[in-house]
Amino acid sequence: MLNEEKIRLMTKAASFEAGEGKKALEMNRFYKGDYLSIHLIGAWISYTVAFCLCVGLWAFYKMEYLMTNLHKMDLAAFGKGLALLYLALLGIYLVIQYVVYYNRYQENRKKLATYNHILKRISDIYESETSGSTSMAEGAKEE
Repeated sequence: MLNEEKIRLMTKAASFEAGEGKKALEMNRFYKGDYLSIHLIGAWISYTVAFCLCVGLWAFYKMEYLMTNLHKMDLAAFGKGLALLYLALLGIYLVIQYVVYYNRYQENRKKLATYNHILKRISDIYESETSGSTSMAEGAKEE
């Protein structure tokens, strides 16, 4: 006999696994600290590449000025200013990325809690069905 509640719950679980839950289930392989660390390291690398490209483009744009005034410039101060700009913007970018990935992790944990609740209800239905069928089988043996 078909159990409509079990079918409905299994459909919800399959829909979750195929749709929005695919990323949540992949994320579930990591502890929160590991998940955040991996994404922050990736953000640091991508920021560094982007910063170097922007500095390179700026230098290419200002090439004539840099070539004519290179001997007049205080290169140590210029390097310190560039490093300070890099670190300040990096700090801001990593804080933003931390907040974004922390919120994603928390949202996915809520989704997984709902998914686990659905799986628990399916498991309870299976247990009630098997305990009901074993008690019927025992009743048939006694007759």
